[in-house]
Formats: sequence, C-alpha cells, structure tokens
Amino acid sequence: MNILFFTDISPFPANGGEKIRSNYLLKALARLGHQVIALVQNEEGVDLANYQVENVVFYTHAKRSLDVVDRLAGKHYFQRSGTVLQLFGEVCSRHKIDVAVLDYGYIGQYIRFFTSRGIRVVLGTHNAQPMITQQVPAKNIIAKIRRFQLVSLEKLHERLYFKKAAAVLVVSEDDRKYHERFIGREKVFFVPNFLDEKEYALSCKKQPKVLVMTANFGQYMNFQGLKWFVEEVWNQELAERYDVWLVGRRSREALTQLTGADKWNNIVALGKVDDVKWYISVANGVIIPLLHGAGTRLKCLEAMALSTPIISTSKGVEGVASKHFLIADTPEEFRKVILDFNGDEAIGQALREDFMREYSADVNTQRLRRVLSYVTNVRKSEYADVQMD
Repeated sequence: MNILFFTDISPFPANGGEKIRSNYLLKALARLGHQVIALVQNEEGVDLANYQVENVVFYTHAKRSLDVVDRLAGKHYFQRSGTVLQLFGEVCSRHKIDVAVLDYGYIGQYIRFFTSRGIRVVLGTHNAQPMITQQVPAKNIIAKIRRFQLVSLEKLHERLYFKKAAAVLVVSEDDRKYHERFIGREKVFFVPNFLDEKEYALSCKKQPKVLVMTANFGQYMNFQGLKWFVEEVWNQELAERYDVWLVGRRSREALTQLTGADKWNNIVALGKVDDVKWYISVANGVIIPLLHGAGTRLKCLEAMALSTPIISTSKGVEGVASKHFLIADTPEEFRKVILDFNGDEAIGQALREDFMREYSADVNTQRLRRVLSYVTNVRKSEYADVQMD
C-alpha cells in the first residue's frame, strides 16, 4: 500500500511532544511494510538524509506565514495553501496513493483533495484542542473574547471537516468521548502517544541529586506548571537536597521570566537539546507539575520507558494507564513527596512494564494496522466525495 503522510510540523529532530508523535506514527506506518511518501516541514533545516527511514520518501514544504488579518480572522483554519495543494498533486501524479494520513493541527480542509480522488483519509489528532484552548488563562475581557473566538473557530473546523475522514485517531479516552459527540463512533480510533521501546533501552547511572522537567516551555500549560513549581513548591530545603534540570525549548526564557536568570536556587535551564533521553535516564526522578492540558503526555511516557520514577500532579499523568506515579496536587503535598523521595528502582521498573503493555511501538503498530484495515474496507459508496476540486 502507498500511504501519503502529511503534517504541518517538522518531525526531525524529535525534540518536542508533537514532533515525537508524528515521528513515531510515520515510522509505525513504514514498519507495517507500506511505502510512505512523507510531506513534512523542516523548520530547523536538518539534513533529512540523517533521518532516513526504511520505506519512507521525504518531501518538504515551507511553513505558511500568517499576517495579522489571517490570525485575527482565523482564516488559516479553513484556507488551503496553493503550494501544499500543488505538492499533493505532484505526489499523486508520481505515486498511486491508497490512503492519506493527515497528522496534527487544523488541516481538515485538505481532506476533500483526497476524497474527491477516491483516496481514503485518516486524520490524526494530538489533542482535543478546544478543550486545551479553553484552559488558557484570560486575565481581562479582551483576552476572554479572543479565547472564545479561538475555541469557536476550532470547534467549527472540527464540525466542518473531521467527519469527512474515513477514520480519526485520538490519543486518550477523554479525547475519544469528545470526538464521538460529532463523529460516528465507529470512525474514532484510540492510538495513544507511543514510543519505540528499542530506542529507550538506555542503561545510565542515576544521579541521586537530580530531578528533571522536560517540556516545550513556550506552551502555556508547561510555563504555568513551571511557574507554580517555582513560586509555590520550590524552597530552600528542597534546593539543599536536589538540583532541577529544565530541558526543552524556551526553558531558559521561561526561567529567566520567572526568576530573572536561567540559573536560580539550584534550578538550571538547559534549553533545547536534540534528544532528552539521556537527561531523563540519569535523573533520579521526573517532575510533571502541570495544572492544565489534555491527552497523553509524552514527557510522562518517556520517563516510563526509561524506568525513571515520576512525581506529578493528577493533571500531569491524566489518562496514562499506570498506578505507579507519585501524585501530589497541592504545593505542600508536592513538596513533601519530593522530600520523602529517595529514588526507587522498583517504581521505575513497574512504570517500564506499564509502558510496554500500552505505549510501546509494537502494541501501537498493531493498533494502526487495524485502523488501516478498517479504512481500506470502507465501501467506496459510503465514503467518496464526488465533488472535484
């Protein structure tokens, strides 16, 4: 089978949650033995030859720039890029495409290009985005109006386009319930965030004084979680016992905004790294002090895969199938858990076992196999869109 895989992000290097999701979806499709023609962005200008995947051919497309009018009016939720459409046409002229997988963000407006050509579409979601947008803090009436506008536009996009796909992938059971409100239940498939267990078979000596938080700190839920941790949880007693490493995009900027420096009271921001695995692997524990968000958090799955204990709020591990997290939801409880925590190899091993049962590449490659089997067996009369572009 020939699969066209399209995403509006750059899967390489896989140094962020959304990148990791797209990266492993792409690899899993190829792992099933299909020929994958991947249309991806390459914002960091990496040499894709260094990221070759068997059975995958790469094409790149540039990030679409949005002017002020586009952003204010939300036109990008519905408009299609002529450049992207041209690239679709070129790929379809060179390859007989059987299935198109459109992954991440608001790209449902491209579904009709494929349905009008009899090509079935799998639409991949990374979150129920309106649920997250609704959680964005709004401190004044203007911010509240803007938040309402964005939530409304996101919901409208979903209602207009998502049901036109042959199948929709969701990453959590809560997201499944959300999407089943307006998409036929039989078309919604649970494929959680997952990782290739072979790439997480590291054996590093733990550093007993080190805790790690990994995130894209430019996202509001991660910044707000860090703010809560720095201002409400962290104190001198903790600083005398542990060092905290902040690893990920905009971690330096976030800590500087909160404290005035990228090193503060034994918390150090290390910035963006190409691969967070080593940092998680050597840490005595991973902290996930999140107060907002949805979906299955890859920062949590990476710690599980690397057998590193997790100290988190309930929100930080929401929807992840394990009973082996150390949970605390108030500053006092979070502080106490860290003070009482001395590392626990048994907890780390239990988390790894939970990861293997639900979030490994082996398990989720088979889930994707079932999705593709369903999609390719949908009767054409039930699916084809006779309107030509």
